[in-house]
Amino acid sequence: MELFEVKILELPKEEILHTIVTRIENEEKTFLVTANALIMLRAAKDDAYKSVIKSADYVVPDGFGIHLVGKIKLRRDIPRYPGIDMVKDLIEIGKNRNWKFYFLGAEEKVVNKMYEIYKDMINVVGYHHGYFTGDGPVEEIRSLKPDIIFVAMGAPKQEFWIWRNINKFEKGLFMGVGGSFDVLSGMKKRAPEWMVNMGLEWAYRFIQSPSKRWKVPFQITEFLFRALFYKGENKR
Repeated sequence: MELFEVKILELPKEEILHTIVTRIENEEKTFLVTANALIMLRAAKDDAYKSVIKSADYVVPDGFGIHLVGKIKLRRDIPRYPGIDMVKDLIEIGKNRNWKFYFLGAEEKVVNKMYEIYKDMINVVGYHHGYFTGDGPVEEIRSLKPDIIFVAMGAPKQEFWIWRNINKFEKGLFMGVGGSFDVLSGMKKRAPEWMVNMGLEWAYRFIQSPSKRWKVPFQITEFLFRALFYKGENKR
């Protein structure tokens, strides 16, 4: 699927995961974006951000909005692979492969909690909160040579950080994971499964933080309007 000049994968999540695992095992440097409606809307309106997203090796459909556009506009069932589910899958696989993980982003108390939870489960070689000047602990991360770097700074900050710094590394999967640390650390609850299945995770997050996320319903509406009227190449 192509949307706002960005190519989005249309593969079952098992195939996507297999591809990513193979690249990690082969030490192939990889920039992965898990795209939802808000990320795609920003790409439609911000050419600099669009260029960053287009530079990624893979753009995976995370949000229900992209799935809905595929259904309505293209009559295709585009599988979703939420970023938090991919994070959990990679952690599970990484247990047995001794992959080295680095957690970057979120508030200090959140990333500290992430480390405490996962340090005995997987090989977490380092972690750092997302409130730093410049590009933060790039040299530290480089020296640790992690196989996976989860960047939890929210869009667009996390994608710009990856784009600016990925060429300083020899290997690694670089993946923006938004607010996943908040949920995985237990600081926030994920939406109930029925809401996830109905594509209403955004609404659950809105209910959790209405003053912070009051623009989201309007942004999702704008995304759907732009996407449904977007004219571009959409062969498989």
